[in-house]
Amino acid sequence: MLRGIRLIELKVPVEKIPFIRTIEGRRYKDGKWFFPDSSAKILKQIGLLEDDFQIEEHQNIQYSTSDFLRKYQKQIVNEALNHEGFGIFMETGTGKTLVGLEIAKHLGKALILCPLSVIEAAWIDDCHKFYPELEIENCWGINRQQRLNALSTASDIYVMNYETFKILKNSISKMDFKCMIVDESSVMKNLKAQITSEILSMIDIIPRRYVLSGTPNPNSNLELFPQMKFVLPNLFGSSFYGWQATYFHQDMADPHRWYQTQEDKERLFSRLSEGSVFLKKEDCIDLPPKIFEVKRYLMGKEQSQYYQDMLNDIRDNINLWSKFEFTAKLMKLREILSGFVINKDKTVSEFSTNKIGVLRETIGEIGNKPIIVWCQFQYEIETLAREFGGIALTSKTKDRDQIIRNFKDNRIKLLFTHPKLLGKGLTFTNCTYNIYYSLSFSYEEFAQSQDRIHRIGQNQKCTYIILQAKNTIDETIYRCLQSKKNAVDELYFKIGSMKNVCSI
Repeated sequence: MLRGIRLIELKVPVEKIPFIRTIEGRRYKDGKWFFPDSSAKILKQIGLLEDDFQIEEHQNIQYSTSDFLRKYQKQIVNEALNHEGFGIFMETGTGKTLVGLEIAKHLGKALILCPLSVIEAAWIDDCHKFYPELEIENCWGINRQQRLNALSTASDIYVMNYETFKILKNSISKMDFKCMIVDESSVMKNLKAQITSEILSMIDIIPRRYVLSGTPNPNSNLELFPQMKFVLPNLFGSSFYGWQATYFHQDMADPHRWYQTQEDKERLFSRLSEGSVFLKKEDCIDLPPKIFEVKRYLMGKEQSQYYQDMLNDIRDNINLWSKFEFTAKLMKLREILSGFVINKDKTVSEFSTNKIGVLRETIGEIGNKPIIVWCQFQYEIETLAREFGGIALTSKTKDRDQIIRNFKDNRIKLLFTHPKLLGKGLTFTNCTYNIYYSLSFSYEEFAQSQDRIHRIGQNQKCTYIILQAKNTIDETIYRCLQSKKNAVDELYFKIGSMKNVCSI
């Protein structure tokens, strides 16, 4: 028998109802109450179950798994296969794609949802490499008919992005899939989002369901509820608000804010452990160290004047702007730090910047080795690629998958791109150098970009070089990323309160 959240069916006298209100996961339907098997002890205490009532002991099946899997991957696969659904929360770089493919191999006809950016370069490439006996079909297409044609192709595994899933959902419902895997399942973190609702509609259609993510709760543990509801609907019950009230406290000064004590977190994760695993990279892999190096430079005279004028404008108007407007002005400061400004009429004003020289020196020091240069602006990516004879990968790039393969195979040595375009699921263990020409405000993007090269199969130290203009917001952004703070909030406070605006 698969391990799930088995339900105890009871009729509850009216006078006993007040005593069951604290039981998590309870349900009422057609005159009967249903309780998760974990509540048997409480039900006995309040006299709703006989003392000799026994829950059938679950016996784990030991599955034979592929030899190339690591020990911890085999353990996770076995635990997942013994559950009707399971949350697999493995940090990036620990090989969750292989875990997902191994599960699909054992269960049969499988549907995999993932970001478009990793369909070919992660799932399909890894399937061809490690599971050549399996047929895998990319269901993405430029129109609905192409996607339907792919879905009608005989295959073992069908992989698609979330948008394709929404388009093909009705057809998928009729295809007798044995399992469904949602990769980067934090896409479901908002219970009210359309994609979450669409995925949750598969609970009663596809019998075995799994979620994969390295960061399932990037903002709050509240984001775990819909992901676990998908894999094990009875683990926390159907009511989000009941679950929230059980594991969180409402801030009376700010009723929209819910927080957790340490005890709350321990209770929550104890319950989560019944249907999920959280795996940190340092707990399972002996990876080489990460080396961080900051290269600082002074702005040129014209660049410095642009920067100071913009900074003064922000400071003078900060109390008149919305958070959105303030963030947009910060983006302009970051453009200036990279040596250009995109004007309202879409023209570009360029000026000399010492940043280019520092990048040239750094690339020269590294030599003829693969390098990823992370940037924040498309103009920046395209301009630098031309300047240095590298390859630009942007949202407009048509041969994206081939560029990724060429970089993996060392046919491309210098790649300029944005963390969002290569931020999840991709492996570049042929590369040991990342240069951050400009930084994101997002810690998640910063961490994900690091993990493209620091993951299973990497046996060399990984070096991360941050180019940083002295006495600018560059310094604040990097400090916030190191401490996982919100850079925009930090800059809002500093610009609004500090007299010496040049020192932020």
